[in-house]
Amino acid sequence: MIRLLFVILILSSCGNLPIAYIQNFSSINSVVFGFPEYEITQEIFDEYENSFMKIRFGRGPHSILILAYIEDEIYEWVGNDGVKIFTLDGRIIKTSGLTNNVEILMPTNMIGIQNSKYETINLFNPDLYSATIARTVGTDDTTINKLGKNIQVKKIEESFRVKSIGWDGKNTYYKNISTNQVETSLQNIHPRLPVAKVEYYIKY
Repeated sequence: MIRLLFVILILSSCGNLPIAYIQNFSSINSVVFGFPEYEITQEIFDEYENSFMKIRFGRGPHSILILAYIEDEIYEWVGNDGVKIFTLDGRIIKTSGLTNNVEILMPTNMIGIQNSKYETINLFNPDLYSATIARTVGTDDTTINKLGKNIQVKKIEESFRVKSIGWDGKNTYYKNISTNQVETSLQNIHPRLPVAKVEYYIKY
C-alpha cells in the first residue's frame, strides 16, 4: 500500500493525472504527503505559446489548462483531458469534466458590488438547480510576487452563501492594478471540492 502511494505521488507531482482524478488522489495523499508546490517560472511561461492557467484543488496535484476562446468577456480554458473551466473577470463561473461541476447563471463581475448581490447557481453531483447564492465584496491594495516580480494588486475578498444547503465561505482574488487582470485567486466552487488555487498567465 505504501509503495502504491509513492507511485501515485511521483506520477501526480509531474502533472500527468487528469484533473478529474484530483479529488480521489488528494483525499488519500494529503493526509500523509500532500503534493509539492509547482512554481511557474519565467522560463516555463516563455515556453507556452498561448495564455494558460494553473489550477490546484486543496493539496492535490496541479493541472494546466490552455485559453481556447474569449467571448463576451468569458474565458474558456481547456485541459488535455477534456476538462473545461469558464471564467469571468478571474472568477470561475462554470466547469465541465470535473467530478463535481458548477454553473452560475447570468454571472456578474466582482467590482462594483457594494451590498449583497444575488445570483442563481446550479451544482452537479449531487444535483442542485436554481439555488440562490448571495455575494458581498470588499477590496484592499497589496503586493504579490509572480514570475520573480513584485506586482501591485487589488485584493478582492468575496464572501458568499447558499442558504438552502448551508454552504458559505470566502474567495480571494488578486487583480493587477496596471493590467486589470486577476493574477491569482483562491476559490470555493463546489461544496464537495477543496478550495481551488488558480494562477492566470496571460500572453499579450
